[in-house]
Amino acid sequence: MTIVVGSKVRVTKPNGSAGALWTDRAGEVIEVVDPTYPYPYEVKFGEGQTLCFSAEELTALDEVPENDPVNHPAHYNWLPNGVEVIDITQHFSFTLGNALKYIMRAGHKDNALEDLKKAAWYLEREIKAMEAA
Repeated sequence: MTIVVGSKVRVTKPNGSAGALWTDRAGEVIEVVDPTYPYPYEVKFGEGQTLCFSAEELTALDEVPENDPVNHPAHYNWLPNGVEVIDITQHFSFTLGNALKYIMRAGHKDNALEDLKKAAWYLEREIKAMEAA
């Protein structure tokens, strides 16, 4: 697939150290500058940050396998905007992130009730820690 303005992409093969920080992050191409420029694709990520990448560093989201059980499991990769659950949970503490993870995957993997009970367990643990502080 040709990457154009508006393409939903994932950073899959970053070349530089700055790009490596964005590995597996999903975003949208907002500008394609001069194709002779080494990094012509400006990608905007969910938090509003932008960074330029080469075509070799990006994979169009419709080219990512539907279920890559190691890197992109279907039960964490179902949001219609291409954001994965980890793209959200990584901004929270361990306990809150896990609670969110189990809430967001409920109904998308195995037993939804069990996932919600796990989320409640993590929330209760976070509440107890806050009360003890």
